[in-house]
Amino acid sequence: MSGKNPFNRRKWTNILLAANVLFFIAQLATQGKLLLWGAKVNSLIDKGQIWRLATSSFLHANIGHLMINCFSLNSVGPTVERFSGPRRFLAVYFISAIASSAMSYWFCKMPAVGASGAIFGLVGSVAVFVLRHRDIVGGGKEDLQHIARVIVLNMVIGILSRGIDNWGHLGGLLGGVAASWLIGPAWKHESTSWDGRRIFTDSAPMYTLLKIRRVPKQWK
Repeated sequence: MSGKNPFNRRKWTNILLAANVLFFIAQLATQGKLLLWGAKVNSLIDKGQIWRLATSSFLHANIGHLMINCFSLNSVGPTVERFSGPRRFLAVYFISAIASSAMSYWFCKMPAVGASGAIFGLVGSVAVFVLRHRDIVGGGKEDLQHIARVIVLNMVIGILSRGIDNWGHLGGLLGGVAASWLIGPAWKHESTSWDGRRIFTDSAPMYTLLKIRRVPKQWK
């Protein structure tokens, strides 16, 4: 791409990781009172505490839960942040987190916490990107198969284990897929410049729906 590459960063992944750790420290300082910090509790959401749909994704039941989700976020977050850019990365993350909590609210009566729903949304975002850009990433069949195996494995673990909210995982995945389909990126090869650079236009549906002018980008 001409000029500074805006995708060569992972700033917001690091900030989200730090936020998860800081929330966990705050939990410890208050004797692990998840209710105080915003766990997803259906009866309280019914009373108007809608913010719990978002805050619950920053809370974790124990150190093991935190470490697994931080490892997963660190694994997939930078990839999504690089190909989406920071704004769309954050949009996908929080839409996935809220979709996860909403699905859990509708189908699971138990309290829930954890970033795994948002992380499932990021996995869904990778799947959408690979599917859209098969010509750029070389077909992407192996990548999609790997993503499918990861999703199925985690769902099976959730079914066989106690205390894992598969509805939340599914909601996050669907939220991430829907958000990524709507807001992109969806690079379409338009032409080639005189110096051999390929010119792409982002054809994400949001540009058409909101009538936003699209600025072509150039890659070598």
